[in-house]
Amino acid sequence: MKKLLLCTALLASFPAFAAQRPVTAKAPLAKIESNMGDEVAAAASELERNFAWAKGNPIPVFDKLAVFEFSAPTAAKLKTVFGSARPYTMARAPAAAGMVAFDISVPAHSYADLNELNWSWSALKANLLTDEAGRTLTATGSWPRLTIDAKAANVVFNDMTVESKQRRNGDDVWLGTARADVKSVDVTGKEPAVAMKMEGLSGTSSVAENGKEYDIGSDFSIKLITVMDEKIDDLRMSMKMNKLDLTSFEQLSKAIQKTTKPGAEPKLDDIGPQLKAFVKGMAAHGTAVEITEMSAGYHGHRALMKGSLALGTTVDKDFKTTNALMKKLDGRFEMRVPVALITAVARNVTQAQATRKGETPTPEMLDSTAKSLSDMAVDKATADGYARLEDGVLVSIVEFKAGKLTVNGKAVALPTGSQKPAAGAKKPAKRRATK
Repeated sequence: MKKLLLCTALLASFPAFAAQRPVTAKAPLAKIESNMGDEVAAAASELERNFAWAKGNPIPVFDKLAVFEFSAPTAAKLKTVFGSARPYTMARAPAAAGMVAFDISVPAHSYADLNELNWSWSALKANLLTDEAGRTLTATGSWPRLTIDAKAANVVFNDMTVESKQRRNGDDVWLGTARADVKSVDVTGKEPAVAMKMEGLSGTSSVAENGKEYDIGSDFSIKLITVMDEKIDDLRMSMKMNKLDLTSFEQLSKAIQKTTKPGAEPKLDDIGPQLKAFVKGMAAHGTAVEITEMSAGYHGHRALMKGSLALGTTVDKDFKTTNALMKKLDGRFEMRVPVALITAVARNVTQAQATRKGETPTPEMLDSTAKSLSDMAVDKATADGYARLEDGVLVSIVEFKAGKLTVNGKAVALPTGSQKPAAGAKKPAKRRATK
């Protein structure tokens, strides 16, 4: 329900999700300055605080959402960007007997942002349909075009659609599936001049009961990626989290919402107790993260990875240090790369290098060089013990257990860092100075 409410309320905010939160790493990246991003972050925060954890029949919630007024500072910012203090229009619509419908729309608009960043989009329309008891919910939406024109590149999203079918169970959990599709994304680089096209983008998510817990699945795919003259086909990423305790997950999510400012990343010290409870619950319920498929095709060949990661039984002392908690992780991943794929990559790299030098090698020379490079890579991987060759396919089994990493049974040393306290661990008391 939380995801649905935010999606319907933030239809106008989709253009700026990419600018909403900066990516953080050991060396944090500078946040992209964008009025659009700042306004969307502020609006998303207010909507989340007011509607994210709504329970029961969603109809009263939708009615409130339709007339919701943002705070004066946020409303002023939204008016600057969207031309309105409430970017979306939401109202009841005609429906069959026993049903209640809502139409949502966002008008076509354009906005000149900071740093020569320009946004423009066509009108967006969506519809929500539920029964009077609020036990079933169907959502559909379409958005023909979104254009982001920046200094470095021009990005165009074409023909976006979304559909969702859900039902609310006795525990007030929404079960079902949701799917979003994008016909194509065209990226035209300016500095340097590079053209990329992604076709047939699709993302799905699902929630299903598994005893007293729940299974959450997600799948993302791109039928074809073309970068200049290179093509990658049928990119797929499918994951599933089994036997998830949604109660502790909700408590953790609420803690993150309460302690984290818009646009910022959560601090472990602020969510330690909730994170600890969630992790312990994962171990107790046998929750596992499963990568059912991560694959991509290239010149008729396909690389594949699959595996799972789970957490063993934990006790309080396991949360004293990050390393102690890591020792409770148990993961196994299998990677398969056809030698023919490696050869195809080597051939194209050879061709590209020759082109840059103004050379025109014969097909026989390209094949010979590609095979030599491929043989070297395969020999290196197998000789070092990091892969084995099975019927023309390089296979690697990566395992992590009891804090130790192995690849095809060969131990791999992990970096040794400081023994920092894990989330929720008590910090040692300071000793008093003695005279």
